[in-house]
Amino acid sequence: MYSIKIKLFTISLALLLCLGVAFALYSIATTMTYQSLRLEGIRKSIKFEAEMANSVITLFESGVLQLATAGLLFHISQSNEIGEVAALELLRSFPTALGGGFWFKPYTYNKDTFRMGIHAFFDKDEGRMRLDYISEDYDYHNTNWYSEIIENIQLPDHVVWIRPYIDDTTDSLIITAGAGIFNSSGDLLGISIIDREIEDVVRRLYTIKPTEHSLVLLYDAEHDYTIANTYTNSSVFPQIIPVNVSGLRIPHIVDLASKTWQSAYDVGVSLVTVDGVRHLALSRILNNGWNLLVYIPMDEIFIETDRRNTRFTLIITLINVIIMCFAYLLISKIIYLPIRKLTSSVAQISLGNLNVRAEVFSKDEIGMLARAFNKMTADLQESIEAYTREHAEKERISAELNIAAEIQSGMLPGIFPPFPDRSEFDIYATMHPAKEVGGDLYDFFFVDNNNLAVVIADVSGKGVPAALFMAVTKALLENNASSNKSPGEVMEAVNKTLCKNNDTGMFVTAFMGYYNTANGRFVFVNAGHNPPLVKKGGSYTFLKTTPCNILGWKETAVYTEEEITLEPGDVLYLYTDGVTEAMNEDGDFFCEPRFLEVSNKNKDLPPVELLSAVKQEIENFAAGAEQADDITMLALEINHYKDNIKELTVAANINCLNEAMDFIEEELNRHNCPQALQNDIAVAIEEIFTNIANYAYKPAAGNVVVCTLVEDGEALIRFEDAGKPYNPLEEPAPDLDAPLEERKIGGLGVFFARQLMDKIDYERTGNKNVLTMTKTIGVD
Repeated sequence: MYSIKIKLFTISLALLLCLGVAFALYSIATTMTYQSLRLEGIRKSIKFEAEMANSVITLFESGVLQLATAGLLFHISQSNEIGEVAALELLRSFPTALGGGFWFKPYTYNKDTFRMGIHAFFDKDEGRMRLDYISEDYDYHNTNWYSEIIENIQLPDHVVWIRPYIDDTTDSLIITAGAGIFNSSGDLLGISIIDREIEDVVRRLYTIKPTEHSLVLLYDAEHDYTIANTYTNSSVFPQIIPVNVSGLRIPHIVDLASKTWQSAYDVGVSLVTVDGVRHLALSRILNNGWNLLVYIPMDEIFIETDRRNTRFTLIITLINVIIMCFAYLLISKIIYLPIRKLTSSVAQISLGNLNVRAEVFSKDEIGMLARAFNKMTADLQESIEAYTREHAEKERISAELNIAAEIQSGMLPGIFPPFPDRSEFDIYATMHPAKEVGGDLYDFFFVDNNNLAVVIADVSGKGVPAALFMAVTKALLENNASSNKSPGEVMEAVNKTLCKNNDTGMFVTAFMGYYNTANGRFVFVNAGHNPPLVKKGGSYTFLKTTPCNILGWKETAVYTEEEITLEPGDVLYLYTDGVTEAMNEDGDFFCEPRFLEVSNKNKDLPPVELLSAVKQEIENFAAGAEQADDITMLALEINHYKDNIKELTVAANINCLNEAMDFIEEELNRHNCPQALQNDIAVAIEEIFTNIANYAYKPAAGNVVVCTLVEDGEALIRFEDAGKPYNPLEEPAPDLDAPLEERKIGGLGVFFARQLMDKIDYERTGNKNVLTMTKTIGVD
């Protein structure tokens, strides 16, 4: 039921709207019709007045031509009576004329008369017509009106209208029409004229004004002069002032609008502005070339239409108010009360009370809205509870990720310089994960006193899985790296461990190397990683390396070692693919050529500033684009080799034993080593050198490198050979208590060496046997 009432109310409103639209269309149509009729009436009136003016102009021109004919008879007859009759009859025929007459050129009337003329005019003071003969005292030949007519007369039937002027006789502002007096030979003898007062024209113009504030002008375009006008700023009859004083020239008071309407009834219509007010301009060109101009204020033309529209608008408004009051009462009962209940429930929900329900039970649309609202509230309450649980879970995960990021950051070396007491090199590294935690890693640590291990690696994927795999990889690399394993052996051991139970198929690209601080040797293995940059000779280039298999992919993979020498001033620059594959908003990569260019641009910077400069260049290139991969960099700059180390290379031959002995003895004497200790060291050296000479290269030949370093009261002596792998420390100690014939041959020399020296270490580095002996000598 309520639904039907609402529909009826809606239909009523629609009908009311239709009525309003119909009234608006009717008002527009009638207004346009009235305005059109009003404009046509004004244009017809202007045309009528123009025709009346043309008839007057025609009569004047006809009269002045007739007067010229009479002037010729006056000249031929030389009779004053004929001249007087003609002048007075003309004035009687034109009651609106002020005066008229004949005016002859010098000596044209007769050869004895210089000036001759007859002028009839109406004397306002006496109230009668008068007739004057022009005497020799009045020099009319030099007057402006005479000169203008004489100069412009061309043919016998040509009439000239001159610019208004003040008449000397009547002191009135007048307009004059003149014609020429020609003889039978076509010679111009003089002129005939008819005068009319401007005041009379102005009174006639006032009868043309369509509205109270309309402006009517009679404009002489040929002389650019306003002949007569109704323009005034006072309530009295308009005062006629000369043009050069009043300034009432058409260009000065009228600005023609951009739009001009097509003329109708030979009356031009356009829009203009007069004294800042928009006017409708109507114009008609008269027969003598004058312009009749009428300017009507736009707000006065249709003032009756506006008043009628106002009355109708008030009536329609009153009807609408009555209808709207009725509609208000209807809406209050059917719609407002249920909506108020619904609004109250919404207000409760806005305060956070999701337990409230709208108590509207009607079966109309409002009731349906209330039931939908109640369901929405229940769903919202359930959704908020679910969101709260989800948000709490996300907060927990975020907190755990932050802790994981801190743990991961703590796993990587973060204190620089890491080895303050080692001046042989400078090292610096950074890692910027793409997410909270990353899959990149870097590490560096000493595997012995001289060899620095450097590692950089990139785990496949990102986020938590990559971070966990990264932690396992780092631990494996660090645990397997030692002086007893070369980089290749470390990589093989780590790869085998990662391949076991790797159901996720994750893998690692890695680069690992041992840098010997004593001699600059850098032995490395590239497990599918980006080739590092190396600065040698002042510029960075990519290190030529043959990548091996990635870690965690193939359990039987073999990792080949490569070697270069890093000299003082050289820099090794390791990085992950997050550097070269950084992208900008257009999807362009930072790429290896740009990375090389940026590195060389900053080639003279120390590691800390170098990595910072490159990272800034990457950020500038990305220009706000989201970081897609972890960015990790490590730079190792070589300052100098270990200071006091000495090195000698000789053939692995027993004949070179004395040379090696002398080399070591010289270094020990230089550091004031006691003789007794020198003897112990000499016995150990002899045993080790002899062992290398007899067994390392048999049956071939080779060299042995002897290195010695004496510092901090300790002597270090190292032997390096590229012979067969052999670790003498694995030999069992001889049983000195057994009978001589039961003792095993060999091993006694190494036993003595181990007894005489404080410490002996062995490692197989690459394809070399490296045995290091140390002895405390107590002096320096």
